[in-house]
Amino acid sequence: MNFIQIGRKRFSEIVWNIIDEKVGDYPFEKIEKIVEEQQALREQADYNTGSLPAEDAFELYKIVRFFRPKIIVEVGTFIGVSTRTMREAVSSASIYTCDHSNDIQVSPKDTKLYQYPNISSSVMFADLATKETKADLIYLDGRLTPQDFEPLGKIITENTVFILDDFEGVEKGVANAMMLENAGRLLIYPREGRKTAFSIPLNLLQFVPQEAT
Repeated sequence: MNFIQIGRKRFSEIVWNIIDEKVGDYPFEKIEKIVEEQQALREQADYNTGSLPAEDAFELYKIVRFFRPKIIVEVGTFIGVSTRTMREAVSSASIYTCDHSNDIQVSPKDTKLYQYPNISSSVMFADLATKETKADLIYLDGRLTPQDFEPLGKIITENTVFILDDFEGVEKGVANAMMLENAGRLLIYPREGRKTAFSIPLNLLQFVPQEAT
């Protein structure tokens, strides 16, 4: 008997198509404006590095909008492009975000945004664990270290989604994916020309006779 085999690349295309269909229209111009506005904060950076381009900000918006998490944890605040994009996608979510190298205040008026400036991801994870915070979605724009995994394990659930920035070559997104990979998760590759991948637990995958509209 032959098996029906579906490779990651083909399956990733199917998942992206579903996300496009379910999210539908999205605020293209508003996200472009977020990317542009946040660049002014580079002047406050102690460590000035790359930031999320508009094309991947669109992808980030779509993923977050599709899953609609209630609690988001972000590693790598920097100038806040990704932070504000996720806020645009889900206005009611609590967002916890850290940056090891900078202390830039992204949105002081956002009462559900909790920043950890000049704090490593392992310290933030540990603090969230003491508060019994459980993340629905974790956005990684920083490289995970072995010190992260014990506290990280305490804040994830069987349904936590990971979004991986810079998924190309030997960049941090690929390294993070390799560290997170296990038999209970499925890696969704970026689309052609993009660098945003994500990892979903198999619990969130359903085969149904007919898709819900």
